[in-house]
Amino acid sequence: MGKQKAQGFFYGTIILTAGTAAVKLIGVLFKIPLTNLLGGVGMGYFNVAYDLYYPLYALFVAGAPVAVSKLVSESVARRRMRDAKMLLRSALELFAVIGAVGSGCMFWGAQWFAQAVKNPQAAYAVKMLAPAIFFGCVMSALRGYWQGMQDMRPTAVSQVVEAAAKLVLGLAFSYGALYWGMQQYQATGMVFGNPCANNTQAQMAVLPYAAAGAVLGVSCSMACGTAYMLFFHRSAKGGISEAAWRRSPPAEKGVVLKKRLLRMAAPVCLAAMVTNFTSLIDLVTVMDRLASAVGKDGGLIEQLYQGAIPAGVGRQLLPAYLYGCYSGLAVPVYNLVPSLVSAIGVSLLPAVAAAWAVGDKHALERDVSASLRLASVIAMPAGLGICALAGPILELLYFSRGMEVAVIWPALRFMGVSAVFVALTLPMQAILQAVGRPGLPVKLMAAGGVMKLGCNYILVAVPALNIRAAPIGTLVCYAFVLLMELAALVRETGVKIQVWQVFGKPLFAAVCCALAAYTGQGWLAAAGLPQAAATLAGIAIGGMIYLVLVLFTKTLLKSDFSMVPGAEKFVNLLEKYRVLG
Repeated sequence: MGKQKAQGFFYGTIILTAGTAAVKLIGVLFKIPLTNLLGGVGMGYFNVAYDLYYPLYALFVAGAPVAVSKLVSESVARRRMRDAKMLLRSALELFAVIGAVGSGCMFWGAQWFAQAVKNPQAAYAVKMLAPAIFFGCVMSALRGYWQGMQDMRPTAVSQVVEAAAKLVLGLAFSYGALYWGMQQYQATGMVFGNPCANNTQAQMAVLPYAAAGAVLGVSCSMACGTAYMLFFHRSAKGGISEAAWRRSPPAEKGVVLKKRLLRMAAPVCLAAMVTNFTSLIDLVTVMDRLASAVGKDGGLIEQLYQGAIPAGVGRQLLPAYLYGCYSGLAVPVYNLVPSLVSAIGVSLLPAVAAAWAVGDKHALERDVSASLRLASVIAMPAGLGICALAGPILELLYFSRGMEVAVIWPALRFMGVSAVFVALTLPMQAILQAVGRPGLPVKLMAAGGVMKLGCNYILVAVPALNIRAAPIGTLVCYAFVLLMELAALVRETGVKIQVWQVFGKPLFAAVCCALAAYTGQGWLAAAGLPQAAATLAGIAIGGMIYLVLVLFTKTLLKSDFSMVPGAEKFVNLLEKYRVLG
């Protein structure tokens, strides 16, 4: 097949999950000091840029790795190695052009978009993030090729390179803009040409530029990740042996392959865009409905958050502040859960596509069940743990932002539950894409998006609920989508899913984990242990209870580990204690 043996789905998932864990750790080191640096208002500018970037990234980029991965894996399964290499060349040519168009749209539309969401000062950040779409397209085509070869290592390493560059450059540029702006104020009484009456006003005036600096670091980090992927691909020489190349039939024409890539990428892009559209729904509707809530009864909202609204944030800035608390503090914690599970879909897609292409029903059913079980094992304790310890976790992460934490921790409880549903939809979408039904998730997400839009429009405008109602629409949306996708999966593939083994056992263990973490943290905090130490200890207690219950209930199967090279000794040890199903 190639110079390296293809990795099994489970092994590839382990590699990507390890890479994702490293990326998230680096991300925490980036986001926490950035949030402490910018505060709720500054993070509002930062997240407006991201809320536009995600749907555009989905529209222009998301289809690249999926389409390339699926078509390359099918070519390799059929021993058409020349097609695999030609697919990459065609993908790079095609998606480089698409990425350039996407970057141009984001850059030139920045001012209009910022005005449309009633946050005009966020335009600087939007413009600085525009180049990331071009680099994302090129990097995703390369990642998709190696994922199709079922080698997940270059994807994992490039993610770490990208995250490390974002940490260093993003914080440096943001701090530099803050320092430079305040130095200008001390010398001239102006911040980047804007006169300021006092120090508080100057601090507010410099925040749009500091947010833009952080976002510029993100664009530069994407360039670093792209450079690594190009270097790796050149060094590995495509991962196809000379013998396999000689045995392969001639490649199809590039024009034909580009058409196939577009046919595959288009519905995947639409699905990803609709998925990310939920974030755009939040951006467009939440700010507007918060403004309506403030207009209806701003006094009630100020009373609800008495002592949690900083000086200088009047009723005009209050919607931006509340949204900044939501998007800057709660959303990153919420996103942790689906990001840990996203590796499963990436690794699963080429394996399922290959099994579907050659009609291997046994491998298809094995990989589908294993992926959903693994997603449940990861997502359920993480999501319910966030629900149980929402306040303590935010206090631990954002220790210098007590006012913002007081505003948003109740909303994070709902978000922890919805994160489980979001995470479980990711492998479901990968499976449907792999078996030739990429358009189905688009339709389901569109229907779920309508539900979310309705919930946001009605509930967020209620002054007594305001920002705390934003997660309810997400929960309704993704619960509906997951149930419909499960029904479609069984109908389309005929696979049999053992509900208790795949979902029931992990859910039981996760509920016990959350209860143990909540109880342990409460007891330890009441006993006088510092809040941060009590939170970490509560998480550790919940984790230990969860591990014991997963083993005791035999949630994991021997077949899961059979796909991991070198796991024989570990499997023998688990079998000795009879904890494998």
